[in-house]
Amino acid sequence: SGGKLRHSAGDRSRRGAVPSPLACTIPLGAPVAVHGLEKSSAHNGKVGRVARFDSAKTRYDVNFEDGSVLSLRAKNITQQCAVQIVDFHGGGGFEGQIGDIVSYDLQSGRYMVLMQNSAAVMAMQRQNCLLNVGTPVSLCELSSERLNGEMAQIVGIDRASGRYTVRCKSGEQVKVKFEKVIC
Repeated sequence: SGGKLRHSAGDRSRRGAVPSPLACTIPLGAPVAVHGLEKSSAHNGKVGRVARFDSAKTRYDVNFEDGSVLSLRAKNITQQCAVQIVDFHGGGGFEGQIGDIVSYDLQSGRYMVLMQNSAAVMAMQRQNCLLNVGTPVSLCELSSERLNGEMAQIVGIDRASGRYTVRCKSGEQVKVKFEKVIC
């Protein structure tokens, strides 16, 4: 069941999202979950929307429902987007199912995914969550240290090898395993 993912209920609520100026940045208006903040830890777990991307500071301004705005690094937000579950052998019939990433758990390195065909929220490893072509990501845990933390966009998917082709902000195109990106 290759191809594009169908749009989820969460995606429909994001139809107002405007493409951001850089293809490797999260679109303006897109919902994001906040995590890993130390100074403003009260915001961890909150969901906000991207208001703008400051390329000079490499930070996103995120608006919250209470009217507050935080300027956050990419490593402190996870875009809420649709994924297809792949190579999952944990039971429950989730293989091939579509879900929506609702947050990211830094401790375990897992996405929290709300499955569309049930009310279940599953903690899924990154390699089991197939992101769409066009999804902006950050590269992580690569042997090439210079690419870790690099902002990129998925431009291709090779399901057989479990790798994305990503185009980095610098224009460089590289192939990385599914688990080496965070959306």
